[in-house]
Amino acid sequence: MVIRSKQKLNISKPFNIVLVNPEIPPNTGNIARLCAATSTKLHLVHPLGFTISDKELKRAGLDYWHLLDIEEHNSWEEFKSKYTANSWYLSTRGERNIWDVEFNPGDFFIFGSETKGLNEDILNLPENKEFVISIPMNGLTRSINLSTAVGIVLYEGLRQLTIEKEIFGVVPI
Repeated sequence: MVIRSKQKLNISKPFNIVLVNPEIPPNTGNIARLCAATSTKLHLVHPLGFTISDKELKRAGLDYWHLLDIEEHNSWEEFKSKYTANSWYLSTRGERNIWDVEFNPGDFFIFGSETKGLNEDILNLPENKEFVISIPMNGLTRSINLSTAVGIVLYEGLRQLTIEKEIFGVVPI
C-alpha cells in the first residue's frame, strides 16, 4: 500500500539525523527518503557497510536523492569536531525515553549501526550521559529496526515542534 499525504509540512531543516557506521543499504535508503520528505539533513559517519552508489541504497531512496541534504563524515571524531551541541544519542540503554525530553529545532538525533548500536565510549562520556535516550518498548524484543527507529524519533520531534511549540504549521495542499 502506498500512502500519499494530503497535508504538507512547512518545515525548514527541523532536525539532523546522524547514522554512525550504518551497515544495511536499504535501511539507509529508507532513512534518506524519510529525510527528504521532512527536509531533515542526513549525516553519514564512516565507515559505512556499503558505498553511496549501492543499488539497494538508491532503490530504497527511490527518486528522491536530489531532494536530500546529505553530508558524509570520515569518522566520528570529524563529525564531533564540526557539530558539538544539541545531540541526542539513541540507545536501548537510555534511562530516559523520547517522551521524557523536549526536542528543539536543529537537534541532532544520533543512531549507531544496526548490529552494534552506538559505541559505549560515546554513550559513556560524562557530557553525553544525560542525552542518551531510548524508544519505549514492551521488553519482549532487544531492539527495533534502524529505519523504523529513526522514523519514530523524527516524527516525535516533529510532533513536539508542531503541537507543543507551534514552530510551523501543517497546511492542506
